Amino acid sequence: MLDLNVRELSGGLFLTALGAAFALYALANYSIGTVTRMGPGMVPLSLGVVLTVFGIVVTLGARWKPSETEEIRVFVPAVILVSIVAFAALIKPFGLLPAVFASAAIATLAEGRVRPRLVLALGLTLCVMAWLIFVVALQLPLSLFAWPF
Repeated sequence: MLDLNVRELSGGLFLTALGAAFALYALANYSIGTVTRMGPGMVPLSLGVVLTVFGIVVTLGARWKPSETEEIRVFVPAVILVSIVAFAALIKPFGLLPAVFASAAIATLAEGRVRPRLVLALGLTLCVMAWLIFVVALQLPLSLFAWPF
C-alpha cells in the first residue's frame, strides 16, 4: 500500500496543472521570440515551466513524506478572503494606508491568537512598505488618506 501525503500530492498536482496551463496559454497566444530578442510570451512561458517543475517535485515528494491526519480549517481562508475584500472596500473611500492597515489587522485574526503588538507592528510595517513601493518608488497617484466624513 502506498503511503502518500494527500495534502502534498494535491498541492503538487495543483501547482503542476496551474504552471502547465500558464505555459500553454503563453505558448498559444503570445510570441515567444528568442533569448536575445524576447517576445511578450517569454516570461509567462518560463514562469509556467518553472511552476510546473516545482509542482512535479512537490508531487514526487509526497511519496516519501509520511501522511498526517490534519483537520480542515475553513476559517483561515475565509478570514483571508474577508481581509482582501476589506482592502478593496476601504482603499477608495479611506485611502491606501488605512486600507492596508485594516487588511493586515483582519488577516492576523486567521492565526487564532491575536496579539495586539504584533497587529500594530505588522500594520505599520506594511503601511510603510506600501508607501515606499507604490508612492515613492513607482510614483503612483494613490491617495494615502481620504476621509469621507
